[in-house]
Amino acid sequence: MPKLKLSFLGSPQIEHDGRHVEIGASKPLALLVYLAVTGQNQSRDALGTLLWPDSDQSRARTYLRHALWSLKKELGEEWLHISRTQIGLKADVDVWLDVKAFQAGITAVTSHDHSAGQMCPDCLSQLQEAVSLYHDDFLSGFTLPDSPAFDEWQFFQAEALRQLLATALEQLVQ
Repeated sequence: MPKLKLSFLGSPQIEHDGRHVEIGASKPLALLVYLAVTGQNQSRDALGTLLWPDSDQSRARTYLRHALWSLKKELGEEWLHISRTQIGLKADVDVWLDVKAFQAGITAVTSHDHSAGQMCPDCLSQLQEAVSLYHDDFLSGFTLPDSPAFDEWQFFQAEALRQLLATALEQLVQ
């Protein structure tokens, strides 16, 4: 079992070594979600602008440092890659993300060569497993009203995932 389990299909849920972790503030949680889902290192300035758009660069960087401190306090330091200019999740750590598992399951099935209207038993099982991960829309009930760029990113992520779900359900029905 992975040491860090991130479930964002539905309301955000985080488990570390099998125990539920509560990230108290919304900005550190949004930071973790963004880093995990994008899967790439992000510049400090871009993250500051995304999460604190009404703050000047210096204040946004201060808020970002506080958000990072909060994440490190709740999760530990081993998960985050932090440099003077970039922040991301470390590539070599054991993180399970339901969004990635959902996408990978559906992509594997859709890229497998089947004849029209036919699906092999392995793909059927894999598709059912992927669909079972979709408990609700991406970050259901979570919003950052003072960060319209994050809310817009969240909206488009939710829409893309909903579309994948619709495709998967259509394949299951056939």
